[in-house]
Formats: sequence, C-alpha cells, structure tokens
Amino acid sequence: MQTTVEYLNVYKDEGFAIEAFKKFRLKKGVVCKKCGSTHHYWLKSKQQFQCKDCKFRTTIRSGTVLEGSKLPISYFFITLHLLLKKGNTLTVDELQVNTNHKYYEPLWDFLRKVKEYIRKNEQDPILITYLEVLNESSIPKAS
Repeated sequence: MQTTVEYLNVYKDEGFAIEAFKKFRLKKGVVCKKCGSTHHYWLKSKQQFQCKDCKFRTTIRSGTVLEGSKLPISYFFITLHLLLKKGNTLTVDELQVNTNHKYYEPLWDFLRKVKEYIRKNEQDPILITYLEVLNESSIPKAS
C-alpha cells in the first residue's frame, strides 16, 4: 500500500499521469466533436485521440475538467487525491505546497473546477472505484 507522499510522488511524473489520464478518458469514452463517433485510437506522436471515422483529433484534455488549462495533467491526480482524502477542506496553499507551483491564481481556479467535477460526478463509477481503493488502502487520512 502506498502512503500519500508515495502516491503524490508517483503522480508528479507527468508521463505517468498522461498515461493514467488517457486510461481515465478511454474508460469514460471519447466522443468525436465532429461526427459523434466513439471509435478512436491514440496518436502517440501528437498525444491526441484520432477518430477512426472522420480522422478528427481530440486532445486528451478536451471535454474534461482540464480543458483550457495549461497546468500539468499530474495536478489533476494530485488534486483529486488530496480532495478525496481531505474533503472540501483542501486549500489552495496546501495544493501549492504539494505541486510546487509558483502561482496561486491558476491553482485557485483549478481547485474550484476539480471540486465542481467531484460534486457533479459523485455517482461516477470511476470516482466510486477510486474512493473504494482509497478507503481500502493504508494511506493515512491527512490532518
């Protein structure tokens, strides 16, 4: 079982976070904005999904809480983990310490978006599974 520090160190690796987020996207389903198809494949060279039907490309962030954000994808997992462990008591200052991000404002907006995502998707099977894994693990509750 991983401790919170070990977990955060794993997800600070952007390459690992991208692969994990790609799996997250595939599990949720990628829908082409142009033709509505759900058949896609991953273009490793472009780090995008490409529609098998019309060849339209979709970024890994498109249609997610990360859309429009320039923050690293690793921040999503770090923020999600801390929010699910601490609840709504996570502050931007704590997030800033855990991500080593220099600026407050982008993290403030990002934290707000992730909190909203969790609130809207409480019954999402992916979040439920994630919570079950956290509850079964020996990761100590952050205080």
